[in-house]
Amino acid sequence: MKLPVKIAIGAVCAIGAAALIAPHIAADQYGHRLELALERSLGRQVDIGSVHFALLPLPALTVDRVTIHEDPAIGIEPVVYIQADDGGMEVRPALSSLLGGKFVIASITLKGATVNLTKSGPAAEWGRWNFASLVSRRVMTSTPAIHVRGGRINFKFGDEKSVVYLNDTDLDISPPLAAGRGWRVECSAEAARTDRANTSLGSFTLKGRWYVDPERVDMDLTLERSGLGELATLFRGQPGDVHGTVSSRLHLGGPIGNIGMEGRLTIEDVHRWDLLPPKGQGWPLDIRGRLDLLSQQVEMESSSAGSVALPLTVRFRATDYLTQPHWGVEFTWNRFPVGPLVELARHMGAQMPPRLELGGSIDGALTYSGRGSLQGEVALHDGSVTIPDSPPLKFQQAQVLFDRGHARLVPAVVETADQDRARIDADYDLDGGALNLTIGTDAMKVSGLRAQVALAAVPWLERVESGQWGGELRYRYDGKIAEWQGDLHVSDAHLTVPGLADPLVLASAHATIDGARVVLDKMDAQAGKLAFAGEYRYEPDETRPHRLRLRAAQVDAAELEAELAPALHRDRGLIARALGRSSLPEWLEARAAEGTVQIDDLAIGGTHVEGVRGRVVWDGTHLEVDGVQAKVAGGVLNGRLAVNLRAPRPVYRFSGKMKSMPWQSGKLDADGDAETSGTGLQLLANLTGDGTFSSSGVDFGGSAPWKAVAGTYSFRYPKMKLSGITARTGEDSYTGTGATQDDGKLLLVLSDGNKEMRLTVPR
Repeated sequence: MKLPVKIAIGAVCAIGAAALIAPHIAADQYGHRLELALERSLGRQVDIGSVHFALLPLPALTVDRVTIHEDPAIGIEPVVYIQADDGGMEVRPALSSLLGGKFVIASITLKGATVNLTKSGPAAEWGRWNFASLVSRRVMTSTPAIHVRGGRINFKFGDEKSVVYLNDTDLDISPPLAAGRGWRVECSAEAARTDRANTSLGSFTLKGRWYVDPERVDMDLTLERSGLGELATLFRGQPGDVHGTVSSRLHLGGPIGNIGMEGRLTIEDVHRWDLLPPKGQGWPLDIRGRLDLLSQQVEMESSSAGSVALPLTVRFRATDYLTQPHWGVEFTWNRFPVGPLVELARHMGAQMPPRLELGGSIDGALTYSGRGSLQGEVALHDGSVTIPDSPPLKFQQAQVLFDRGHARLVPAVVETADQDRARIDADYDLDGGALNLTIGTDAMKVSGLRAQVALAAVPWLERVESGQWGGELRYRYDGKIAEWQGDLHVSDAHLTVPGLADPLVLASAHATIDGARVVLDKMDAQAGKLAFAGEYRYEPDETRPHRLRLRAAQVDAAELEAELAPALHRDRGLIARALGRSSLPEWLEARAAEGTVQIDDLAIGGTHVEGVRGRVVWDGTHLEVDGVQAKVAGGVLNGRLAVNLRAPRPVYRFSGKMKSMPWQSGKLDADGDAETSGTGLQLLANLTGDGTFSSSGVDFGGSAPWKAVAGTYSFRYPKMKLSGITARTGEDSYTGTGATQDDGKLLLVLSDGNKEMRLTVPR
């Protein structure tokens, strides 16, 4: 018993010593034979580096550098290359062949290899893949087992390398152990991109068998739990705002021309998807489909899985995926809750207002192709739209059409919180982001429109506090410019106008909106006790953007002054008074308006001025009414009124002429300037003026009327002085002066050089 033990121990020692020494023994004399054997097995030219022996765990030859060249018709970069520092190649011969004196390769292991899967020509054109010859039946029956460890697989199209590659790839392709068993294939890898260094973008494994005669497969494909952001990065190059994970397990089985697929895909932890039943279990979907490797076609369809009754189906189809890819995906909804879709769209990068909420359900189908074309039709039922800080808008049904890069909302009826109804249709450019929106109604409360924050900024309407509107509003946004247009009728509209004491009430008006430009015509309006009609225009590009044409039947001057009190009467604060400063409101400093005003009957105290008209120019604190025309006490008044609003009390200056005013049974003409300041009774108390006058046919109570009387005047209420008077009665001429007395009567002192005449003229 001792001798066999010694022999065994000696053999083990010899084998161990040989195993330690073998890797250091060069076997370059076998290099040429190894190259020829590899070229016969792989059908490619092969260059190898230094060759060494290895005995454990099984006899093998190791090579430090390997290059498996490409078919020149496909490309110039090698199919496989291994550098000495990255790894190496291990070739195991078949033991039975060694005993027979032959060298037949049983397996090839590539460590740290870079593999280029290449197609001839550009990606968008037809071509031939370099692995096509390896999967032919002739080669598949003679190829040794191939193992790749820690390899990198690149995808090339001609001389252009794809940005996507497989990293840390372990691949095992083993020939069948018995007839009919098929080739065993196992692969695990991590997807990656060349522009995202050292980043794994999803891991997968593929296990199963490839049967040669007849050709069919029986494999399992597993996508390990991967982040949606990682998958988005894989396809888009950028992660986006995607949160959640996806995993899948699929079984592939059948002939290579019709491989069936079946399994499950699970999406989890997507924000707000916990609203979907069952809560906290994600979104599991059953997957089924078919794969045709010969014609390069794949079709997949998903539906709700198990007891999860989610009425959603997704269909995917791709053709020519290895040569000239074409693909499309279809989504079909059946009474699917629309709320979670909004959250998903937002996290997928869709630009939506924060806290926007949609309610209701969705029906319909959408298809999307790899060329970026979204087509289909969906219908929303019993829905609601809630914009942040706004009451909900409700609708029974709305239809959305997708075609040629646009999403179009077919005119739908929505209902506000006040039970008002409006028709809405819209067109949205999915690529450029341009939006065209139309809102139409027969009658809607302005408050309902203002309550919607997104709609509250409609020019001019944003200032209307209450009332009703009808007509059509149109919104246009092209990615840079956002503007409104509209053709409206408003009624009982209340709005605050800076400078008026009371709200402006539009009993009715027609409004035209074109961007910032606004036109109000056919106005029937009132502010306080002032009723008027006319037109208002806002022209943003003009020096004076506010344009007015106003007409009033009757106006009381006291009521007009009271309505303009915010502009005419301003109290200064204690500090402003102490420093002698005047506090001006911003609206007054910015006021820039012009237009025309017509008043049929203007009552000033007990005097009625008829047919008042003039052109108004209002620049900040300077208000001017030019071209004033009016009829006063039977005469015609023409002139210019200027108002200075800088001081706490307004200052008025009037320059004008009076023609043919009846006076003392004759006619009086006058011209001059008048000035006053303050408000109310102060205007009369502060009234001063001067000028010239002339009259004809006046009767001062003498024996005969005076043919002509002329002179100059000056007054400081209630006193008036006349000077330089010249008067004629027949052939006699007089000169003199005049002044009002304490009783208010006018005393004229006239002289012809010989005698003096005193005439008293009643008020």
